[in-house]
Amino acid sequence: MVWMSVENLSHSLLAALRARYGEPDREVAEGVRTLSRLFTKERNALGSDYFADPALRRAYLLYFLPVNLAKVASLLQEMPALPARPLRILDVGSGPGVGALAVLGHLTQLGVAAHEGSEVIAVDRSRRALQEAEALWEQVSVTRRDRPFYLFHAVPFDVERPGARVPWKAGAFDLVILANSLNELFRSATDPIARRVTLLESLLDALSPDGTCVIVEPALRETTRDLHHVRDRLVSARRATVYSPCLHEQPCPALARPDDWCHEERPWSPPLMLQAIDREAGYIKDALKFSYLILRKDGLTVAERGPDVYRVVSEMMVMKGDRRAWLCNETGRPLVGRLDKARSEANASLDRWHRGAIVRVEHIERRATISRIEGSTRVELVRPVEG
Repeated sequence: MVWMSVENLSHSLLAALRARYGEPDREVAEGVRTLSRLFTKERNALGSDYFADPALRRAYLLYFLPVNLAKVASLLQEMPALPARPLRILDVGSGPGVGALAVLGHLTQLGVAAHEGSEVIAVDRSRRALQEAEALWEQVSVTRRDRPFYLFHAVPFDVERPGARVPWKAGAFDLVILANSLNELFRSATDPIARRVTLLESLLDALSPDGTCVIVEPALRETTRDLHHVRDRLVSARRATVYSPCLHEQPCPALARPDDWCHEERPWSPPLMLQAIDREAGYIKDALKFSYLILRKDGLTVAERGPDVYRVVSEMMVMKGDRRAWLCNETGRPLVGRLDKARSEANASLDRWHRGAIVRVEHIERRATISRIEGSTRVELVRPVEG
């Protein structure tokens, strides 16, 4: 897999952002710090339309839009290949077009002639955000006139309003994206999880039989555990199957303990513009952190499943004489370690484990606290996140 880097993040998008909103300055850095607090520690103070504040809007567009676009782009590369036909793509809670613009970059990179005439529909309750999405799409599209042509439609729509006309009832979609939007929906409802599940069921009904639904959420404990609950309800009702990250359809084992949750942390080289904002804001962003679900209706999975195939769901914990990591599959979520003295040619690939990697372990000696991999146990790195 090839993750987003300075080289393959859309230069035309970055140029469009600078042309439209100016070069980053101290005001942008201050806005980034404010939004960072609102998106994490002060979520209860997060308003429904922070785009109404010009300073916060500019900070979001120059900083968070490229960051979130890179997250979506990495998952577009991970998901199954798109069908070779004109596509219908839906970006729900689009904001300024994060998912839509990521799709535009992805389709451009693929360069598949059969995708000519694909239609991307962005849905959001904020007309101001959709205006920004339309402007950015137009500016980026101007730089690629010699490439296949794709259509873009912005649809103002509040998915929380009952009885409203639903934009995704008009036909099947090949790809549905919810980028950092699901957690912001139905927050005041008596049962937010149930309302989000109902929404996703409606979206899955509109998904083509070979279509994909991509959900990206913040890598926070609260929002990620909510996503785990949503996943469990959809899977148990057999409304969808998980392509990735899960390697099973059993209840999420991270929910067994209140302090557990699973998220991604993927290496990333930010564009120079974002590096400059980070320096001014006092941040270091060398990885993309998020939680996610890629859902299908046809049972496709990211890797072959089995009781000996696991996903690494933590960083490697290297300590004196020992290496440990949390694993997850249909058998549970064990903490697994290998003593340095038990290192062998058979299990040497454990040294290259990292968060998100898919691994095969021939046998784990299950114990009450730390399960063990012995010297004779064969270990395989099935699917690394990098490389």
